[in-house]
Amino acid sequence: MAQITGPLAAVLTFCVAMLAASVPSAAAAQTDVDALYQDLAKLPPAERRAQLEQGAHKEGKLSFVHTLRGKLGRDHVALFEQRYPFIAVDQTDNGSQEAAEKFIEEERAGRHLTDALSLAIPDLDEILKLDLLANYPTNATSAILPRFREFLDPQNRWTPYYWSDLGITYNTNMISAADAPKSWDDLCAPRFRGEVSFDGPNIRFLVGIYILMGDAKTESWIECIGRNKPIIQLGTTQRFELMLAGDHAVQGQNFLYYCPARKVQNPSTPCAMVLTAPVLGFPGAIVINKYAAHPNAAALLADWVLSKESQQYLAKGFRGPLTLPHPYLPDDTKLVLYGLVSNDIVDKVLSYWNQYVTRIN
Repeated sequence: MAQITGPLAAVLTFCVAMLAASVPSAAAAQTDVDALYQDLAKLPPAERRAQLEQGAHKEGKLSFVHTLRGKLGRDHVALFEQRYPFIAVDQTDNGSQEAAEKFIEEERAGRHLTDALSLAIPDLDEILKLDLLANYPTNATSAILPRFREFLDPQNRWTPYYWSDLGITYNTNMISAADAPKSWDDLCAPRFRGEVSFDGPNIRFLVGIYILMGDAKTESWIECIGRNKPIIQLGTTQRFELMLAGDHAVQGQNFLYYCPARKVQNPSTPCAMVLTAPVLGFPGAIVINKYAAHPNAAALLADWVLSKESQQYLAKGFRGPLTLPHPYLPDDTKLVLYGLVSNDIVDKVLSYWNQYVTRIN
């Protein structure tokens, strides 16, 4: 897939230097888990894997928070347990932002209950500032396709394994393909006044728009969206269902996979993706608690999520794998990929949204 680049390339790559300044040095904050992973990294791959499996056998457990919700997440973990039947996974699922907040609360209370989490990388900023993650170098990441290698962290604090897409979809019973929006700018057109919904203010989406458009254009775009009377409805799934029911014509931002996944169940589902507009993409990753009680099992999970078995499962579930072709987006889809960005950018986009959209609505 083609990737959009431009003058904002520096903020596309997680602002690692900025974050490092706020995180204690690895030497000062090293834990037994970090020391274990450093020792493992010195071993040949086969010996390293054997020691991980031996350690996980002794641990026998893993406490894991998945942000793939419901059956999708449960069946993903079940595959892992089939591969490693000697590990009993205590799994819960939660939204990424909620899972990050709960993890922080646990650690601030000194309760090291969670070994590993699956989190969206844009939600890691506070966790990184608090220096709660183990540094886990792994050769499993060598399978990640070149276009997605910018998702990697030089300090090995996360293992990326899939990416989520945000884009435009529309109700094909209400709008023909010829009249459908072709770009993000088209959502400002008078013909879509009062017909475009957003889940706002959605930080991940607004940051993606900022990376795509830059500061001045982002502000003017949000201003024109506000003038066009957008529909603000919280809940991505609920908003998609409302569009299908004819409540409004266009999803100004939502997960694109809702549409192709529904069409597999019912080909007559009245939705279509707008692939002429750049698709916004952010990664999800496995992160390991630097105070994990079961560090060997957590490391095996971080490696396994990039296995062919796991990646094929994600693709079948209409998620974006990092080592395989995408299940529904063409190779020439224009992508805007991003992860962590500075708090200054987050504050800007939220202020623009509050000024031009929230106050009007």
